[in-house]
Amino acid sequence: MTLRILILAGFVLLLAGCALPGQGLETQNLFADEAARERALKIADVSVKSGNYLSAIEIYQKLLSKNKFDEDVLYALGMTYLKAGAPQEAVAVFENMEAAAQEDIRPLLGLGRANLYLYRPEAAAIYFSKARELKPENIEILSGLAIAEDMAGNHDGARKLYAAALKIAPENMGIRNNAALSYLMAGEYETAVETLSKLAFTPKSTPQIRQNLAMAYGLAGDEAAAVRIARLDLDAETARNNLKFYNLIRRMKDRDLLRRYLLGPRPGGIGAT
Repeated sequence: MTLRILILAGFVLLLAGCALPGQGLETQNLFADEAARERALKIADVSVKSGNYLSAIEIYQKLLSKNKFDEDVLYALGMTYLKAGAPQEAVAVFENMEAAAQEDIRPLLGLGRANLYLYRPEAAAIYFSKARELKPENIEILSGLAIAEDMAGNHDGARKLYAAALKIAPENMGIRNNAALSYLMAGEYETAVETLSKLAFTPKSTPQIRQNLAMAYGLAGDEAAAVRIARLDLDAETARNNLKFYNLIRRMKDRDLLRRYLLGPRPGGIGAT
């Protein structure tokens, strides 16, 4: 299968799934008191982790029918909408949460992430910047703001933010990967290859990071290296097809197309570090 680049934690469009234990029980028993609320949240969490987003959303909505100002449930519902590929619904939830929350960065983070999903870098930057005023050294905020800058084409500004985040969390592979991709989007392919090569073969590496390196080689014109790296995780046909796409981007010299490919909405797309 084609392996797309994972920038941050993913959104998956699949909403349906098998029922989990307890979901066929009388639902009112799940929401009767605080202990029942905790049990319901655990079931919802398992549902999210297994991709059963509709089941989790239903549980969160029933909990909110008991207490519409439950900020923990509101945040979980908004994040589940994002993972389910429903950013507009997430925006509505986070806006309601922001109106009620005091000194809480979560709705601002959620609105920033939702606007990244919608490819609205200016709006995303506004929310991340507001959150940064409350938590200036939060790596999720710094990373989200950096992605917004990369999305807008301000790669120098993005790198400064990645550098600030890496001072706080120098071993964070997601941020290091994103910082390398910033060079790729700027057309600095050799630097991107050098930076990604330092990540691609470490014990903490992932298939996504290796495929990012394959793309960097492809955009730099080293087709043999691109295919060699791609074949570490992909079948031969998929590796060849990816190379054709990289060659197309290289010939077109379309930076916006590359940014949209790397950062635009898709299954397994933008979320959090």
